Order: sequence, then structure tokens, then C-alpha cells
Amino acid sequence: MRSLKALLLLAVLLGAGPLPAAEEKKPEPDRLRRALERSLIFPGLGQLYEKQYAKAALFASAEVFCLVQAFIQAGRGNDAYRGYRDARDAASAGEWRRLTEACDRRRNTALLAAAGVWVCNMIDIFVFAKKKYSVVAFQPFYDHANQAFGAGFSYHF
Repeated sequence: MRSLKALLLLAVLLGAGPLPAAEEKKPEPDRLRRALERSLIFPGLGQLYEKQYAKAALFASAEVFCLVQAFIQAGRGNDAYRGYRDARDAASAGEWRRLTEACDRRRNTALLAAAGVWVCNMIDIFVFAKKKYSVVAFQPFYDHANQAFGAGFSYHF
């Protein structure tokens, strides 16, 4: 858990901006969509597409770490369950059951952390790319027929 917190702190510290590039590309209408699609596939691919190499490495390595931990704990949990199933007495069955539950909790935590990394990745690419490529408009209005105030929000990229 400490390593995950350290990785997230490092992501925040490195998130100050992209690495300087030799030549910036002109904003393209489809560029944000392409970056978002890549980030949907796997964390870090959108950042890699936007030439944010440090963030891409951070998100990808955090995701891989979490998924590997989930697989390791799933395997350990399966082994513990086999021990529980094959136990000959109640004391050893109880110990195997506690071990199975602990491995299941660690597996679920790792999967939740992997989902969190993915969400942080999507937020990062969306916020960064939105600043770079988007047009946001806020339109307050008054409807005379119903005598009501309202507001509209439009966003396109």
C-alpha cells in the first residue's frame, strides 16, 4: 500500500507538465479523441501518444504492478483454498480458510488499485488534452415563455 501511495505521489509531482519536445504538433480535432482511445485501452498509452513519457511510464508501470499483484494473490488464494478443501481437521481447515480470505482481500485490493490507476490515467489525459485542444462554452439564458432562467454548457473537441 505504501508503494502505491508513493507511485501516486510521484504521478502528482511529475504531472506538472509534459517533457519538452523538439517540435510541438499543431492541435488537431481528432488528436484528443485518439489520446483518449489509447488511454482506454491501457493506462499510459494516451500519455505516450501525447509525448508525456514520464507520465506514460508511471501509469503503465503502476497498472502492471497492480495487475501482477492481483494474479499473484489469486494464485495464492487458490492454493490456500485447495489446502482448506483437503484439510483433515477443523483447526487446519480454519487456518487455511483465514489464509484464503486474506489472499482474496489482497487480490481485491490490487484490482481496486488497478482500477484507480486507470481512472487517474483517464482524468490526467482528459484534463491535459482538454486544456490543449478543447473549446468549452457556458451560455446562461432566459426562457421568456416559461419565465425561467437556465444555463447551457457545451464542449467539443
